[in-house]
Amino acid sequence: MTLLRDIALNVTKDILEKNLSLKNPEILGKKIVLVYDTDSELSTLISAGYIENLKEYSNVEIILFQEEKGAELKEKLLLLEEYSTVILVQSTNFRLESFRIRISLQQKNVGCIEHNHLSYIKSSQTKTYLEAISYQSNYFEKVSNFLKQTFDTGNTLKVVWSNGSALEISWGFEDMKQNTGNFALDNRYATYPIWENFTEAKDFSNVNGELYVKAFPWEDLQVVFAEKPFKITVKNSIISYKKEDIPKELLPTFEKIEEAEWEIMMRELGFWLNKAITFENTLSDVNAFERMAWFHLSLGKKHGVYRKKMSKDIVQRYHIDIFPDVEKIFVDDKLVFEKGKHFVYE
Repeated sequence: MTLLRDIALNVTKDILEKNLSLKNPEILGKKIVLVYDTDSELSTLISAGYIENLKEYSNVEIILFQEEKGAELKEKLLLLEEYSTVILVQSTNFRLESFRIRISLQQKNVGCIEHNHLSYIKSSQTKTYLEAISYQSNYFEKVSNFLKQTFDTGNTLKVVWSNGSALEISWGFEDMKQNTGNFALDNRYATYPIWENFTEAKDFSNVNGELYVKAFPWEDLQVVFAEKPFKITVKNSIISYKKEDIPKELLPTFEKIEEAEWEIMMRELGFWLNKAITFENTLSDVNAFERMAWFHLSLGKKHGVYRKKMSKDIVQRYHIDIFPDVEKIFVDDKLVFEKGKHFVYE
C-alpha cells in the first residue's frame, strides 16, 4: 500500500503542476477547490495525494462531498472567478448538474478535471489506473499530432482484423479532435485518464465492411470481454448482425438502439493512446478502459462534437463504444497501427 501511496502522490503532483499548470503566473493564487469522497479505495488514495500536494498552494478549499449539499456546492463552484481550478474525485459521479458541471465551468474559463467512477475500478487494477493517469503528455502529443496530420490529410482508412477481413472508409474524415493533457490556459478540462484522438467519416455512405468485436460495455459501465470476437457487418455506416452471434450481455443494448433510432449506426473512430491500459492490464470502468492504446468505434447516432451533421429531426439518443479485435490499421496505404506495437508514428 505504501508503494501505491507514493505513486498517487507523484501522479497527482504532476497533474497539478504539469497538466493544470497551477504555478503559471496567471493561475498562481487563484482559487483551487478539491471536492472528493472516501466511498472507494481509489478515491481515498487519489484525494489523499491531492490533499498532500495542495499544501504548498494558497487559496485552497478542500471539500468532502455531501450529496444533500449538492445545490450549495454547485452555486459555490459557478461563482468561481476565471482561471480558478476545480478537481473532482468521485467514486461514482457527483451529479451536480443534469449534464456535467465541468462543461459549465469550462464556459466560465474555470479549469476542471474529473476522476469519476472510481468505485468501478477493482482493487487489483489500482496500480494500472495510477499508471494510466501519470504524466506522459510529451509522448501523447507526438503520437496525437501524427494521427491528426495523417487523418486530416488522408482519404482512406482500412482496419484489418485478425482473420484478414477489413472495414474500409473512403472520401476523408472530419477534423480530428485531440486531448493530450498539455492544456492551454483557457482549456484546462478533462476526465481522467485522458489522451485521445477521434474523428469520423465525412460521408457515412463510404463506411463498409466487417468488424470483429472483442470487448464492450455492460451494466454500470463495466467492460465485458467476449469469449471470442464476434462479427458485425457494416454497409453505409449501418450495421447488421446475426442474433446468435451477439453475446447475451450486449444484445439488449442493440435492441434498445434499434427501437429508439430504427437502426444501428456506426459513427466515431476513436484512437486512444494510453499504453498503461491493455487487454491484459485492464480497467473495468469502460470510460477509463477506452483510453488504452487501441482503436474503438461508437454505435448509435449520437455524437456531441459532430452532431450538426445530422438533422435534429433524427433521433440521436445512443453513443456506445465497442472495442474490436484489430490487427493493423492503414491510412492511404500507410501503416499507422500494428497489434503489439501500438501506433507506428515514425
